[in-house]
Amino acid sequence: MRRNRLFIVSLTIVLIVTLVPGDGKIAGNYIDKVVHFIVFLLLSINIAYKFQNSEALMRALFAAIILGYLTEIAQQFIPGRNMDIYDGLADTLGIIAGYFIYQRKGKRIDKAMLKLRA
Repeated sequence: MRRNRLFIVSLTIVLIVTLVPGDGKIAGNYIDKVVHFIVFLLLSINIAYKFQNSEALMRALFAAIILGYLTEIAQQFIPGRNMDIYDGLADTLGIIAGYFIYQRKGKRIDKAMLKLRA
């Protein structure tokens, strides 16, 4: 159950960051790409933590990549936001990086999550 809470929190953060109407000032800025990369990296780590060695892990990571591109498509209909393929690329790279970070540092991440009671 704890793994579900953390996953839901990270998914909520992704949806807020990507779908809340904006003022258009950050669009096209490299900081926007960094934010996309980081929130999807954290989502990926949480997916890997939630599913660990289960068969559903790769399906969940692929679904997260699809989510990144779907949020980009949705952004063209949100005031102050725009669709940007490079944001989708940053999302995908964040998912891939998060997966590899968890593969290398999974035991340390698990211990930290247990301390946080996540």
